[in-house]
Amino acid sequence: MTSTRLVRGLWIALAGSCIALGAGSGVAAADTDEGAQPSSAQSAQSGLSGQSAPSTQDSQPASTGPSTGPSTGTAGAAGSSGPSNPATRIGSPATTTSATRVTIRRGATSATDGPSSGLSTAGSTAGFASPGQSSTTVPARQPSLAVAGSGLVSEPIGRAEPSAAENDGPSAPTPVVQTVASTTRDSSASGQSARPTPGPVATVVTSLLSAFGLAAPEPPAPTPVVGVPAQAMPGTSSVGIVSGVKVGSSSLDVPVGASTYSAAADWYFPTQPDGTVRAQGVMLLQHGFLGSKSWYSALAQDLAQQTNSIVVVPNIPSFPFFTCEGCTLSAVPMQRGVAALFADPNRVALTQSAAAAGYEGVLPEKFVLTGHSAGGGLAAAAGGFYTAAVSSADDDLLGVIMYDGVSSNGTFATALANLDARGTPVYQIAAPPQSWNANGRTSTDLVALRPDQFVGVVLANGSHVDSLIGGVPIIDFFSQLFIKPSPPGNTQAVYTLANGWINDLYAGNGPTDPQYGIYGAPDQYLVLGQTAAVVLAPPPIVDVDRYLGTWYEVGSIKQFFSLGLVNTTAVYGLNPDGSISVENSGNYFVDGGPQSRIVGAALPVDATNNALNVAFFGPASATPPGNYSIVDLAPDYSWAIVTDPGRSTGFLLTRTPTISDALYQELLNRASVKGIDTARLTRTPQPAAARTPISF
Repeated sequence: MTSTRLVRGLWIALAGSCIALGAGSGVAAADTDEGAQPSSAQSAQSGLSGQSAPSTQDSQPASTGPSTGPSTGTAGAAGSSGPSNPATRIGSPATTTSATRVTIRRGATSATDGPSSGLSTAGSTAGFASPGQSSTTVPARQPSLAVAGSGLVSEPIGRAEPSAAENDGPSAPTPVVQTVASTTRDSSASGQSARPTPGPVATVVTSLLSAFGLAAPEPPAPTPVVGVPAQAMPGTSSVGIVSGVKVGSSSLDVPVGASTYSAAADWYFPTQPDGTVRAQGVMLLQHGFLGSKSWYSALAQDLAQQTNSIVVVPNIPSFPFFTCEGCTLSAVPMQRGVAALFADPNRVALTQSAAAAGYEGVLPEKFVLTGHSAGGGLAAAAGGFYTAAVSSADDDLLGVIMYDGVSSNGTFATALANLDARGTPVYQIAAPPQSWNANGRTSTDLVALRPDQFVGVVLANGSHVDSLIGGVPIIDFFSQLFIKPSPPGNTQAVYTLANGWINDLYAGNGPTDPQYGIYGAPDQYLVLGQTAAVVLAPPPIVDVDRYLGTWYEVGSIKQFFSLGLVNTTAVYGLNPDGSISVENSGNYFVDGGPQSRIVGAALPVDATNNALNVAFFGPASATPPGNYSIVDLAPDYSWAIVTDPGRSTGFLLTRTPTISDALYQELLNRASVKGIDTARLTRTPQPAAARTPISF
């Protein structure tokens, strides 16, 4: 593409965005009295070492005096209220560019575009006890917090000091499943007129432009709140007294190599009944590939309210075409930059961004990194880079939560090793293998890299977009249309799982001593209200001798030769040459109908014996990958789920010809988490089981 075409394309994209953003009612428009975008380029961040870069005087003034406490001045620019940054500014900018401003620091060197070397992998991690496999039913939960309307505080925020009763200690939370209302910003406290909620056209256009780093600047929407330091209480998670959530917008400067990417960001502040914020931690929630911060408003609000966390959701481009080098979700320099936000001892960029969004006070030290899809990969990588950059005494990262996270740049194994050295949990709420999550590759890698630990669950029949449903209706519609519908109950299950795990992280608990979270043994089946989940686990290791014998097919994806087949059985034995004999049989249409029978042989392709080659014509082969995959197996060998590497087939096998409806549903759900299309799987009749022997 020539430079002329590039400039022309950029102009057309921006012009189209302006037209869409300004058209019709319900489309976001900036009031002229709201002021200009705060100059977040003034807060260029240092690298992972946390050392300050030399300051170069330029057209943008920079604060030169450090401060040890919060200021009461004005934040950033006209139209926004809140404190100025309490920490020293590092490296003032030389040049800035548009909404997604790129700041070039003179004389800076570029960051290394690969995993850090020399990272320690030693250290102990919290082991996971593996009790016997069982099915756990988690009852539907009722909301534990009474929040009026949307749950947002709309009255002016005062500086009330905590009462004696409030200092007696936090109440313990009850994990909840609740429907979260769409977030609306409240500007009444700062005397501004409320900004209109973007309409569907504006939302889509802005989201697409943000994926390229071209989103038009949003006028800052500060929402004044006062932060009061919260006293941590071991064994508790102080969430029960959160009464609402206020939302503010600003920009967040992320150091990316020699540049600084200025990302539009939304901040979610959990408020107490007196209007103050006494959060127990900060949480970064990163959107996924092609995503935008507004899509995750429901998830962010629920996280803020149910875990008493200050949540920041930045926009980061998915494509490198119109932004600085390395300024994308899956780029290593960006992931290092996110780590640097927290590794900086003064948290300069985070503090300035929170202040510009209306927060007055010091941000909590403890933090959690979360993200969906490629954003989950960013969260894991940033966690690894952060851990490698700070000492154990200065490590404030409690854990990483991935919402069907996908890591695609080779940083995952090193990140897990770094986090393992500190015993930092990494949990995944996964969807079954599908193209949008790279066929579950990151979940598989996570299990392989942490084989003896609880690492998360897979939601039955889940969609890659389970976690974002509820933020923007038009995005909900199209994401499910093009990816996969999210079944009823799955989004609420995401909330329940994540909130419980995060509250346990704050309380210092986990899978071995849970207080708020839902965990389980590898491959354990969990019932979560309207949906179900299976704990992530490695593929089964099959004892061939125990697997031999008669199996009854109770359900399958029917092939052309099995249409109308009933009484279907598979009998496995041993041949003299050491191969496995295979005999499949059944009756067509009715019990006693025409019989179908075919005999073959099978050989395992590796030592796990969970993959075999079955041949009905000619000798069997032991060449991988095999055409018969045992993807799930009961500990007592009472049932098995079988498919092929491409998941085009599916068979539910049991040792008895009939099973309960509950067990059949469990097998369907288990098959779904293994990537089998259960919409095509139908029950196989076993009428022979109803025969009653006649005695003479």
